[in-house]
Amino acid sequence: MRSKRDKAIEVGINREMTIKTFHKNTKVQDDGCIIWTKKIESNGYARFGITYREKGIFNVPVYAHRFAWALRFGMDALPIGVANNTKGDRLVLNHMCHNRSCVNTNHLEAILQSENMSKEKRKPKDGAA
Repeated sequence: MRSKRDKAIEVGINREMTIKTFHKNTKVQDDGCIIWTKKIESNGYARFGITYREKGIFNVPVYAHRFAWALRFGMDALPIGVANNTKGDRLVLNHMCHNRSCVNTNHLEAILQSENMSKEKRKPKDGAA
């Protein structure tokens, strides 16, 4: 079952005005990152508000990188819920560029949360090789 946020993403990726608004609020950087220029949470993740009606009017804040992923690959490719493994790990989108405000889908990968938290996926410390 999809969450309210994922329902909002599904509505948004099928609405031309929402897609235009999304792209209007991004900026391409020299390193290839596409940076969200609006709301950034204290944890560094970009937020994008999608308004839709379902038994009322909702303005639902969603992660901008999840919206970008669903826009490019479709809702079926969006990591939702628990992965099929013995650990009960869930699938998440990892920013390979280590920039949480980046919405470039070429900089994202769907991986298990346990892998995302591993030392190999962590941002290297300054001066590290």
